[in-house]
Amino acid sequence: MNNNFLPSNSFEIANSKGFLKKLSDEYGDFDKAHLNPRFAINCAITSWHLTDWTYEEFYKKDERFQDSKEGKKTVSGISKYQEFLKESCPELEYMRMITNGSKHCKVNQKHRTIVSTGDFSSGDFSRHDFAVPRFVITNENSEEIDFEKLLLVTIDFWKKFLNRLS
Repeated sequence: MNNNFLPSNSFEIANSKGFLKKLSDEYGDFDKAHLNPRFAINCAITSWHLTDWTYEEFYKKDERFQDSKEGKKTVSGISKYQEFLKESCPELEYMRMITNGSKHCKVNQKHRTIVSTGDFSSGDFSRHDFAVPRFVITNENSEEIDFEKLLLVTIDFWKKFLNRLS
């Protein structure tokens, strides 16, 4: 663990486990209102930004994740680390896409976030068992990928990842 790790602009969140708690709390909000875009975006942003938190806290000095030159281009250590994480949890790429797309107001022709209409009312049926309205991501093949399922995979990944580091 990095004993010099002390975030200065995060109110009382002092480490990656605290940031994971933030993600769990945000998922609790999303779980109560699964069609609230603010809750969905906040979950995606926090899930993706755990890459920054864990890098700073645990991996910043790791030899594998140092800035390097590849031809004329400099590859940052954080980028290498994020690629490493996405190999272990490919679903993080969707969290990155939503984070950057919402932050920078990006238009992406290959991937889009939409609300699928579903066949049943979410007031009468569980969103986990029936085709009710939900947030989905459409990919380049126009396939719909359930946002919440991706999010839950990333939350589980982060829990296991941080438990291994403790």
